[in-house]
Amino acid sequence: MIPLVGTRKSKLALAYTEQATKLIPFETKTILIDSTGDLNPNTPIEEMGGKGVFCKEIEQALMDNKIDIAIHAFKDLTRDNDEHLHVPCVLPRNDHHDCLVGNNINPKTIGTSSPRRIEQIRDLYPNAEVVPIRGNIDTRINKQENGEYDAIILAKAGLDALGLTHKISRVFGTADMLPAPGQGVIALQMKTGALSNVNHWDTWYMAMAEKQALKEIDGDCQTPIGMLSVITNGNIKIIGRNFETMKISVQEGPLREFQEIGSLLGRALI
Repeated sequence: MIPLVGTRKSKLALAYTEQATKLIPFETKTILIDSTGDLNPNTPIEEMGGKGVFCKEIEQALMDNKIDIAIHAFKDLTRDNDEHLHVPCVLPRNDHHDCLVGNNINPKTIGTSSPRRIEQIRDLYPNAEVVPIRGNIDTRINKQENGEYDAIILAKAGLDALGLTHKISRVFGTADMLPAPGQGVIALQMKTGALSNVNHWDTWYMAMAEKQALKEIDGDCQTPIGMLSVITNGNIKIIGRNFETMKISVQEGPLREFQEIGSLLGRALI
């Protein structure tokens, strides 16, 4: 029996799924699933309930045994390592940076619907008007190139995956714009702990620590939180900033204590 892999229908989801299935050491079949977020491309995410709009249908298919493996952008997940669903495997982290497409000198309008990006872009371009934008990467770039926006903000990992890196006019350093928790990480979700043999463990520890910090805040992908972790010499170090409380914190400790480090960071940002 060939295992069924569930994913969204967007070009980016398919590109990420291709990356993932190349690492799975057996044949798979991809099943395309509509997500609430994709079916309502013009509706603000918060009006659809916020949490899980890009993953709950895929997770339900996994729970109902309609698929065997789900592929997600880790930052979209609302469930991981609970009593039913597990994330035993992640791919090596892609580029975690945010970037600008369009006028990077003096843009009049900048398109983004991310509260995290909105808070940080206002410091970088104080004279620009931030305008909401939804849709997949192609749609957003088309809107910018058609003149609806002077510039838009996107995750560099997505542009890289779609071969659109040449569209980037500015890559933001993390001192200017902290990424979302888990940004750039592709997750394989299952009902079992299989595939841990192909797991990229450093990325897994970083993603889980960042997710634990977000859990302490009771946040999701729409919470204005910036976060990034690094692993060196057996230690994990995480920096985070909460743009609601304006608190910033750095936590560091042994890698084996990744969950505790994440929890400490989250509590320090409340």
